[in-house]
Amino acid sequence: METVSFSIIVVSLNTKKDLYKTLKSIFRQKFKKYEIIIVDGKSNDGSIELIKNLKKKNVKKIIEKDKGIYDAMNKGLKKIKNNWVIFLNSGDIFYKTKTLTNVRKSILNNVNADIIIGKNVLLNKTNILTKFKRMSKNTYESSFSHQSIYFKKKIFKFRKYNIKYEIAADFDLMKYLYYKKYKIVYSNNVLSSSKPQGISDKKRFVAIREFYEISRKYDKSFFLNLWYYNKLIYMIIINLLKLILPKKILLFALQLKKFI
Repeated sequence: METVSFSIIVVSLNTKKDLYKTLKSIFRQKFKKYEIIIVDGKSNDGSIELIKNLKKKNVKKIIEKDKGIYDAMNKGLKKIKNNWVIFLNSGDIFYKTKTLTNVRKSILNNVNADIIIGKNVLLNKTNILTKFKRMSKNTYESSFSHQSIYFKKKIFKFRKYNIKYEIAADFDLMKYLYYKKYKIVYSNNVLSSSKPQGISDKKRFVAIREFYEISRKYDKSFFLNLWYYNKLIYMIIINLLKLILPKKILLFALQLKKFI
């Protein structure tokens, strides 16, 4: 049986404090068969000094300009040597110190798995689980958090992230893997915590357009079009409400969107 080991790709840009939290979370893991690949897009906030001061042998460093988060993730993939891959944005953390231990158990219990997907919690006062649904042919948008997805290394020999997509390249990859019938195992374990209001929250119209474009590669049905126009109407209403509702209520609505 192949030994389980992890390549953890951490992407950062001008997020020194968040990067420190992410690295601390990794170093605290009980399971130690991992390498860290930090990809920094030439930060100017002190992140580079933090990265360069890391003297651990299992830390690889890429510090150069990139074309966005997915380009940075692809750069990290060029350096991986271990047989399972996880991507963390700067600020994301493992949910427990035994997260990698628990994922290893899931892998050993599902020897044919190509992808392990767990749950994610938002780092806020409520600690509510984000959206988590199994993929199906009617999945038209991201249905789980990429911080809780573990990929077999072999996947990236044939497919990497399409940097044409600013926000939904991870969804594009997952749709491809689903239709190519890669073995996906869904875990009930919470594997990660992430910050609320990421880039997909800030650019919802871009995200919806990309989800639609990606989904149309596999499905041109009436139901996809219905989903798309419903989403657009929903976002128009939300933007109108932003003009009249207090900030606290708006924040609650944005967070609630992740769970329904």
